[in-house]
Formats: sequence, structure tokens, C-alpha cells
Amino acid sequence: MNPTKLFLSLALLACGCSGEDARAAARDTVEKAKTVLAEFQKTSQEKLAEAQRAIEELKQKAAQEAEEHKPELEQLARDLEARRQELAEKLAELKEAGTARFEELKRELEPKIAELQEKARAALERLKQ
Repeated sequence: MNPTKLFLSLALLACGCSGEDARAAARDTVEKAKTVLAEFQKTSQEKLAEAQRAIEELKQKAAQEAEEHKPELEQLARDLEARRQELAEKLAELKEAGTARFEELKRELEPKIAELQEKARAALERLKQ
């Protein structure tokens, strides 16, 4: 069930459903949903920015590596950057999707962003060894 609809339903039941109370509960619910959406977008953008920094560092290190490893590292950097861009575009969809698809996109994006971060970190760790 859509969390906004659930919150709204519960709020309406809790306040006795008078007209003004119902409007106040609806406004409060919409504001809470907007806050949750904004927080998710902010933390996701921060994680993508962290992954971007790791990818840039990987590109720099690839340029310094021996010739035999450069193609592999450059390809890894391109792959990670493509994945980061794809996730950034999905995150941008949230602005248009609003609360209707928020939970679905959140469930989809969270593990993918974490995976991107982990892959970028792991690639850097391999270079440091």
C-alpha cells in the first residue's frame, strides 16, 4: 500500500474526520511524505557523489598504472561511471514520480547505490594493494 495513503487514512481516523481536521491531517501527511522523499534524495545524491569521487580517483590511478593494466582499469571506470549515471537518472525520476512510486523506486535504488559504492571502493582497494 502507498505509505502516503496509509498515513492519510490513519490520520483521518485518529482525528475524528471533521472537515478542518481532515484537511490539517492531509496537509501534515503530505508534508511528512515530502520530507521523507527529500531526505532519501539527499542521502542518495551524497552516496552517488561519493561513488563519483571514487570513480575519478580510479581514473587517475589508471592513468598512472603500468600499460598492461590501463585498459582494464579504464574499462572498469567507464562501467562504474555508466552505472552511476543510470542510478542518478533513476533518482531524478523521483522528482516527477512523487510519492506514488517513491517506495518502489527507493527499494530499487538503495541496494543498487550501495552496490555501486562497494564496487568503486573495492576497485580502489585493489589498486592500493
